Amino acid sequence: MPAPDPLTPRVTLKPLLEFTPAEWRTLHGFFRNRELADWNDAKPIRMPEWLFRRVMQEEERTGERHGFGIMNERGELIGSAELYDLRPSAPLTATAATLGVMIGQPALWGQGYGREAVHALLRWAFQERDTPLTRIRLTTFGHNRRAQRAFLACGFREVGRTAREGRMDVHMELTRTGWLALRASPGGPDGAQ
Repeated sequence: MPAPDPLTPRVTLKPLLEFTPAEWRTLHGFFRNRELADWNDAKPIRMPEWLFRRVMQEEERTGERHGFGIMNERGELIGSAELYDLRPSAPLTATAATLGVMIGQPALWGQGYGREAVHALLRWAFQERDTPLTRIRLTTFGHNRRAQRAFLACGFREVGRTAREGRMDVHMELTRTGWLALRASPGGPDGAQ
């Protein structure tokens, strides 16, 4: 078990394949929620929980994604964090991925749980994974400045913007080299706490 990280005092990540039936029901509820789906530029899922579970487990087993539940300090599932769109695709060894994070309980938004989950996922992807990734990217809505500030605080940098019908998308990325340098620097996230 890795040493406790001062950047993630309240959050741990639990692999999806280790979920209990109750945790699957909770996660399914998050993905059925219209408000959460809107923030993820998706539609609420309509599939039954048993099928949702089967699809997610299959994607985990085939290496299409690496998904985790975000567990709070009481061991309760409060969201999900994942790496998807792995490049190159299996069976090749992935070096890049897209990050997705969701706090499923709106009452917890703005309290730092998402930022802690991102720090934990970056540590796993860049340090603990059998073959560490070299680059992680993400996209946020242009108007979601709270998410952008959180990602900037985790070390991401903006790399571009794309205008879409009715909105602007902000693209961000972080390299393993940049993450390691940030973790080692006196003013980096480890020293900022």
